[in-house]
Amino acid sequence: MPAYHNRLSQFLVLLGDLLLLNLAFFGAAYQRFRDLPFLDTPYYNYYLQLWLILNLLWLVLSFLFRTYELALKPEPRKSVSKTLNVFISHLFIVLLLLVALQKGEQYSRLFFVYFYGVVFFTILPWHFFYLRFLRSFRRRSRPLRSVLLVGEGRAFDDFIQLVGRNPELGIFVERSFKTSSSSDLEQLQDHLVQTKAEEMFVALNPSHQAFAELYRIADKHLLHFRALPDLGLAPMKSMRIDFYDQLPVLSFRPEPLQQWHNRWLKRFSDILISLLLLIFTVPTLFPFLAIGVRLSGKGPIFFKQQRSGYRDEVFTIFKFRSMAINTEADTHQAKANDPRLSKFGKWIRAWHLDELPQLWQVLKGQMSIVGPRPHMLSHTAEYRDLVDRYMMRHLVKPGLTGLAQVQGYKGEHDLASMEARVRADVYYLENWNLLLDLSIILRTVGQWRHKPKV
Repeated sequence: MPAYHNRLSQFLVLLGDLLLLNLAFFGAAYQRFRDLPFLDTPYYNYYLQLWLILNLLWLVLSFLFRTYELALKPEPRKSVSKTLNVFISHLFIVLLLLVALQKGEQYSRLFFVYFYGVVFFTILPWHFFYLRFLRSFRRRSRPLRSVLLVGEGRAFDDFIQLVGRNPELGIFVERSFKTSSSSDLEQLQDHLVQTKAEEMFVALNPSHQAFAELYRIADKHLLHFRALPDLGLAPMKSMRIDFYDQLPVLSFRPEPLQQWHNRWLKRFSDILISLLLLIFTVPTLFPFLAIGVRLSGKGPIFFKQQRSGYRDEVFTIFKFRSMAINTEADTHQAKANDPRLSKFGKWIRAWHLDELPQLWQVLKGQMSIVGPRPHMLSHTAEYRDLVDRYMMRHLVKPGLTGLAQVQGYKGEHDLASMEARVRADVYYLENWNLLLDLSIILRTVGQWRHKPKV
């Protein structure tokens, strides 16, 4: 997309954010102080300073989380997730500033409820529907730029198919030339004299003998040079290029949780949710479950077992015991109608209440509310060489629930179901965002009483 079109789209998103932010501010101020002589009080200056801080902080966080970086093919869900990160960080920092500067008494709590309520229910939908509109507009509009395609092989064919399937990219292939044909290359030289194209896409690897010559030809005819190398790997949407001095380094796998602000947001949500659930369950459910386990048979109240955790580090997981003491606990997973299960154990497993002690481990940081379920060490040893990308699931903290579980892959398993679990876990790793976590939590609640399926 030409730079000015992208800058215009970014400006419109930014303008919409600021308009809605200020609408929320002045609307909240009017609703809270409409019956008071607000302009004649010292609080007017305090709120004027607050207005400036709220706007500047939103701008800084938006650029930090890159909410205004619009891809050629915008994805509304990812944009809303980034904006949600900005919203939560904005709220947290403002509250932290009020506490740290001891300014809480000078501002109305009801004002902040109004303000952040309006911001949440306006800016998030604004980002979603604007990007939906932008994609639709680009799809219906004429192409924004014409390009030449030169090369051969899989990347050459894939690019033609990609442009045909996605008119919202705004690309029109004016003409294509195969490097394997000498007549095509001669026609390329003749065509360059009259072309109106702005860019030349070259589907060749840099080691190809024609690559460097095509680079010079593109410069000579004022064409932007774009390379489409065939790396011989599965398609990856989020490849990143970094430069170590003058050496380019390709990163093939996106990992949103490698970014500090995403780790901070996930950890903050883990602490908040686990703390709230512990406050509710410890005085109510824990005593009842402990007594039930004790009366169900001999053995300790808590079952503990070593599992594979973050970066394959071994940690001890805790559950309310649901089985009789047995020697197969570390090698054989529970099955339907497992004779080792007590009657009370079947009941708490059906409601997943045996997992409640793991809330402490979420609070401690060993686990997360959402993430790949931790496997027994024997299962990790069995599947690490059988299932492609199995070990990647350990690049994120294990969770109480996960994407694989809400998709129905839980309980007993075989090789095929384990491959499906790993695909879901890897997708979660590569596409993490707060909205994805929230959707998994809501789907878990909705499936709470459902029996596991394979």
